[in-house]
Amino acid sequence: MLALEPAIVERLRASLAEAWTVKGMFSDAGKREPDLFASVMFGDADVPASEVPGVLVRPLWLVTLVGRRADAEAVPQLDSAFALVIEALHGWAPGQVTGRRWERLQLVRVKPPPFLENGLVGIELAFSTSARFDGQP
Repeated sequence: MLALEPAIVERLRASLAEAWTVKGMFSDAGKREPDLFASVMFGDADVPASEVPGVLVRPLWLVTLVGRRADAEAVPQLDSAFALVIEALHGWAPGQVTGRRWERLQLVRVKPPPFLENGLVGIELAFSTSARFDGQP
């Protein structure tokens, strides 16, 4: 499931303007405070009750866009990136990732990012997908 992160990061790197730094929480290290930053991280997973050996796992992937408030272009750049992230991820199927077929990502929530530092502005988009995992018969 966590192997989805690099696939999402690479898709966003290809879609966002070059000014944006895109990093995953698990797959990337280093500085996380450039002027325009997009962070991809696993947020949660829903696991509906199942009475069969297989279980459906629906992870929530968070994409947080952050810019510096002092930059006059921050809000227009955030707005543009917001649209590009939706265009890149909503309805996109990651397909086979480490041998598991993942369903299309769906935008499920948009909200302010938690714990935003002074001087920064941002927005968080949450996308869900799902895959089946087999248990014991």
